[in-house]
Amino acid sequence: QGLSKQFSEIRRSTLEASVTNEQTVQAMVENWARAIEQGNRAGILADHSSDLLMFDFPGEVEGRDAYSKTWDFFYQNPRGPIQFTPRDFRVAAGDTVAFVTCEIHCDGTSAGPLDFRLTTGFEKVDGNWTITHEHHSVRTIEERFGGSAEQRS
Repeated sequence: QGLSKQFSEIRRSTLEASVTNEQTVQAMVENWARAIEQGNRAGILADHSSDLLMFDFPGEVEGRDAYSKTWDFFYQNPRGPIQFTPRDFRVAAGDTVAFVTCEIHCDGTSAGPLDFRLTTGFEKVDGNWTITHEHHSVRTIEERFGGSAEQRS
């Protein structure tokens, strides 16, 4: 019975750590989105690795400095207050790696309203979660990738 109790406590503490990790990385994405709405560049960059890899709409971006420059275009010629609203989170987190996916509604930029998908990869470095990967994507409307419009509905 002593071993059973120890295993039970280990499972419970592992589950608690996982829940805490999941809550932490989701909160980091939520804070990042708020920083975007506020135009807070330091907040946008705060948790990103210096060797970040981002797959964005036009192509790949490598490094935090190059990532920072992508926001210049984003904030150019706004149409109004920036809205950057994440929803439908899915979070998976272990002790050293985590992934967060969600959908983002963006509006207020010169491009007008846009709904897109976000996948964010995290690594725990020196005890702190760090964003090492971002992937932004939109659904394709090209029939060659998904059949006709009727088949995709």
